[in-house]
Amino acid sequence: MGFRLPLQRRDVADTLAAKMTAEGHSCLVLHSRFDAAERDKAMDDFRDGKSKVLITTNVLARGIDILQVNLVINYDMPLDVQNRPDAETYLHRIGRTGRFGRTGCSINFVHDQQSYEEMKAIEKHFGREIVRVPTESYMEIEKILKKLVK
Repeated sequence: MGFRLPLQRRDVADTLAAKMTAEGHSCLVLHSRFDAAERDKAMDDFRDGKSKVLITTNVLARGIDILQVNLVINYDMPLDVQNRPDAETYLHRIGRTGRFGRTGCSINFVHDQQSYEEMKAIEKHFGREIVRVPTESYMEIEKILKKLVK
């Protein structure tokens, strides 16, 4: 199983991948600067399990089904061209996990008031509350995640 880390900008994707690689994590990057052959290779490598982490921009938000994805982490909240929360892209991002009747989970990194307001706007759009998970205790995070995926 693997997970996707979708985010808004290519430079952030490259920087995050470099930091994770420097920390000893195997990860793949996929965004619009890659040509079709490079994107296909990254997808094949991810599907073949050569890496469990796939860092992407919104280039992968729609239309690609990856059976192995059981976790999507939104490193940032998706924004539209007018810099407003993009609920449609959010739905497509989180829809990459738990496909084909499998269990999946999505996590949003909300780190400041702006990202909190973006998340609230997406909640309002869908009329659904996004479960808050406190970050003070890893044990608490694990308990909440186990409860959510049941």
